[in-house]
Amino acid sequence: MMLRKMVYGALVCWCTPASAIIDGVKADTDEYRSYVSIRAASPFPSQNGKEINACGGTLIAPYWVLTAAHCWPSYEAAIAGDEPVYVGVNLGPDGLFEQKLRIVDYVLAPTKPGHERLDAALLKLEEDATRYGAQIASIFEGNLATGTATITVGLGQGHEGDPLLYYVSRVTESDLCDSPRVDYDVRHDFCVGIPGSTQRAGYGDSGGPLFIIGGTNGDEYQVAGIVKGGVKANATGIEETENIRYTIVKNLHGWINATTGCTFGASQNGSSSGREVICASSTPGAPLTGTYWKINTIFENEIGVVNNNREPQISFRGGDANTLMATVGCNKITASFTQDEGNLSIGPAKATRMACFGAVAKAENDLLGLLARVTRYKIDGDSLVLLGSGGTVLAELSAVYLK
Repeated sequence: MMLRKMVYGALVCWCTPASAIIDGVKADTDEYRSYVSIRAASPFPSQNGKEINACGGTLIAPYWVLTAAHCWPSYEAAIAGDEPVYVGVNLGPDGLFEQKLRIVDYVLAPTKPGHERLDAALLKLEEDATRYGAQIASIFEGNLATGTATITVGLGQGHEGDPLLYYVSRVTESDLCDSPRVDYDVRHDFCVGIPGSTQRAGYGDSGGPLFIIGGTNGDEYQVAGIVKGGVKANATGIEETENIRYTIVKNLHGWINATTGCTFGASQNGSSSGREVICASSTPGAPLTGTYWKINTIFENEIGVVNNNREPQISFRGGDANTLMATVGCNKITASFTQDEGNLSIGPAKATRMACFGAVAKAENDLLGLLARVTRYKIDGDSLVLLGSGGTVLAELSAVYLK
C-alpha cells in the first residue's frame, strides 16, 4: 500500500495522460548505462502490484543518483521506516536490470530565497553501482544556447522488460516554458521543444536525464538536464504544449561535489568510461560496533535475500558484553567477540533452532564457517572486509544507515 501511495504521488507531477516518452525511439542501452530507474509497485488494481518505473535518474557518482526533488513521493519511504525502495541500474537491451540497489538516504537540493524550487535531489545507494556495470555520467559544462541538440531518455511507467526510449529535441526560448501555470526559473531551469513536434516526455520520465553530446572527441553523452515537467496549454484541462522544463545540471556541480564527496576529472580520450572520479569516504572509518553491516559476499559467493526472508546482516554490539548478532534470513546467530587494532576473534556461535532449507541453509552454513575463521577485519568508509589467516578475504559487507 505504501508503494502504491508513492507512485500516486509521483504521477500527480504530470498532467499528460501519456505512459512513456511520446513517440519515442528504442534506445541502445549501451549508450545510456548511467540511466537509473526508481522502482515501485503499480497503483493500478488491474496490474496487481506489478513493478513499474516511478521516476528516472542518472548515476552521478558511484553511490549516488541524481533525480528530481518532485519525485520525492517515490523515494521518501527509503528512510521513513516503511518498505525499502530500490533503483534499477545498468539496464540491458532485454529491459532487465543488472542489479537493483536499495536507497539508504536522500538529499534535496537547497533553493535560494526568492527563487522557484530547485528541482533536484541526490539518492544514496547501499552499494557502488559501477560494480554492476553502471556508468557514471559526466556533466555538460557548455552553453545551453537556443538550438542546441538534446536527447532525453526514459522508461515512462514501463514494466520490467520494457525498452528504454529516447527522443531528440533542442533547447528553445525560455518564454515558452516560463508560464504562470508552472514553476520555472531561468536561473536554474531551461526549456526544450520543437514547434509542432509530437515527441516529448511523459509519466514516469520525471527525474530522468537529458543528454547533450560533448567531451573531448564529441562522442560522449553528458548529462545536461533533469526532467522537471511539461507546460500546460491552458488554465484548465490536461493538455500540454510540446515544450518540457528541465533543471540545469551544471549549476548543481558544487552541491553535487559537496554532498557526494566526489570530484570529477576530465575524460580520458573523450571517453566517459575512462573518466576519473575521486571520492572521499562517505563515512570515514564507519565503526565496527554499532553499525548495521549488510552481508554482500561470503567465500566469494553473493549473499542476497531469499524468499522474502530477513536481509543477511551482522551487527557487532560493543560495551561490556561485546556480542554480535548475525543472520542470513533463517536462524538468529549470536557469539562473543574481541577486537584490537584490526584483529578480530569470534567465540563459539549459538543459533536458534529453526529448520532451514535450500539456498538459505547453505548460506547459513557458510556464515557459521565464516565466523569460525575470521582473524582480522578492515574498514574503508562504508565497506567492511572480514579476513582469515594470511589475509584471505572471507566476506564483504557494507554499512547501511536507517533513519
